[in-house]
Amino acid sequence: MSRSITREFPFVVRLGAYLAERFPPLRHGILVAAYYTANQFLAAALTDGDTPMRLTPRSVAGALAVLCVFLLLRVLDEHKDFEEDRRKHPERVLQRGLVTLRDLRFLGGLCTAFVLLVALRRGVPALVAMSIVLGFAALMFQEFFVRTWLRRHLLAYAASHILIAPLIAAAVYSFTTGRYPWTAPGCFWLYASVRFFLFIDWEISRKIEQNMAAGEGYAAALGRWGAPAVVLAARVVASGLVAAVAARLALAAWLYAVPAGLLAVSLAAVVAYGAGRVRWLSISAAAYILLFDVALAGALAARYGLEVDWR
Repeated sequence: MSRSITREFPFVVRLGAYLAERFPPLRHGILVAAYYTANQFLAAALTDGDTPMRLTPRSVAGALAVLCVFLLLRVLDEHKDFEEDRRKHPERVLQRGLVTLRDLRFLGGLCTAFVLLVALRRGVPALVAMSIVLGFAALMFQEFFVRTWLRRHLLAYAASHILIAPLIAAAVYSFTTGRYPWTAPGCFWLYASVRFFLFIDWEISRKIEQNMAAGEGYAAALGRWGAPAVVLAARVVASGLVAAVAARLALAAWLYAVPAGLLAVSLAAVVAYGAGRVRWLSISAAAYILLFDVALAGALAARYGLEVDWR
């Protein structure tokens, strides 16, 4: 659809085409809603005793702030990679000039202002937590001032950038509890670490097919079987961390079936990869990202109860 859009179209249409191509709002909204809810419920369970899990307007505001953080990260990436993407992907909306980097800077500014405003309304701990996230995002944009070295070491590049994931989870903790992020219990950090491994998995899984075709990127750095080996290792570690959190909180036994089932799916995806169906790696990676959060949120709601208050 974006190919039929020209610069004569209204800006809102062109921006919508950009978002549909690079940051689909519905898809990201669902993932962020699950992510925020799981971390919110876990923070509440670890700090508020046996009180029910609660969904309130504050939950919605916090989730929207996290969504804006992810959109800001996309905007920053567009600026970092613009020249490279113009060579490799001239058909994209941004590279065709339907939206510009200046437009995206304005969008990123709106996202930053919204995040800080929502955090300020929640309190100083939430503001501090989100400021840490934004500060880390700024370091990511500068590629930690070691751009050349990181670009030569792809796994180090990915890992250094994905370290922001636990920091975002810590911000959810502060939004939920009104406490500073460094006061979060160890069990919370265990689950915050899950996202780090799942994002490593997602980064490699979604790019490996394109990398193999071009003979570059992770395919070149890791080799044909190195990529699925790293993906599988990341999933095993993430599954173990989820099981540890479930055991710590004595959650329902069915929760253990989720990582076990996903590991079985992962083995099938690796077999499919060996047969040339590379895309199954990314499909199963997406399932991990969504289902872990949905399963944990559901298990916590089942144990502690759930209250919905939109007043």
